[in-house]
Amino acid sequence: MIHCPRCQSAETRIEQEGREGEQIIWSIYHCAACSFSWRDSEPEESISYARRDPYFRVDTSAPDQYRIVLPPE
Repeated sequence: MIHCPRCQSAETRIEQEGREGEQIIWSIYHCAACSFSWRDSEPEESISYARRDPYFRVDTSAPDQYRIVLPPE
């Protein structure tokens, strides 16, 4: 199970896969909890919650702390 690097939610799904022949070489994931999308081939500083700058993390249990909240599409 892949957890979101921004909010740590397990509500993630694969949106797209890049293939080279029959081999999957990258995947794009989407988090249903915070709407973040990322490719698994990005740098660890972007896709690892532990290494990600805390400024860019999201606490989905407290949406009122954010100035702008975009509604889901």
